[in-house]
Amino acid sequence: MNKILLIVILVGILIYFLSRRVMMKGKSTAVQKSNKQGYFLVESGAPIIQRTIKNTLFSVGIGVVLFIITIVLAMKVKIILFMLPISLYLMSQLFLLNNQLKYAKDQRIWFNPNTNDVLIEWLSGNKVSFNLLRDVQQVRAVKSVQKNNQILFGYYELSVHNNQVFVPFILEDNQMNTRFFKTMKENYAISPKSSLYPII
Repeated sequence: MNKILLIVILVGILIYFLSRRVMMKGKSTAVQKSNKQGYFLVESGAPIIQRTIKNTLFSVGIGVVLFIITIVLAMKVKIILFMLPISLYLMSQLFLLNNQLKYAKDQRIWFNPNTNDVLIEWLSGNKVSFNLLRDVQQVRAVKSVQKNNQILFGYYELSVHNNQVFVPFILEDNQMNTRFFKTMKENYAISPKSSLYPII
């Protein structure tokens, strides 16, 4: 019983610190917009980020509850262990959320709807520019096997100039970005791929 209690406490501490880290990233993802004539920033926006964090943490909470119930009941009913993978999967959504927010924070996508030119900047100082209609060789959509509490994690992988560019799904939820994603979808056959953990 002491070992079970220790496991539950350790999991709780891990989830707590990861949740705090995610919340801080959600707040710091606010972008300092600079003036780029003719371009607009493809961003998720604070309301979408907060909604995604809230819904994901709800799923993680369910996973934690299932994990505790499974560990406690498994002492008497071994068959209940089938719930363990489900609870671990729900808790792992926190890692996916952290991955999406980190990438959205480290990368800036600028799009010119008049020329379809795209400029991507990273905090590392790297940049890449291309035309969304002419320079993309392939587009692939890598997504989770299912939605959890209305949240589908994943990303678009664009092959550009022999490089891979990643666009998180969280950016598509913002209606201001409709033109960018509509242009991409109307001009390319998107190859779908399902993954248990679509980490960029």
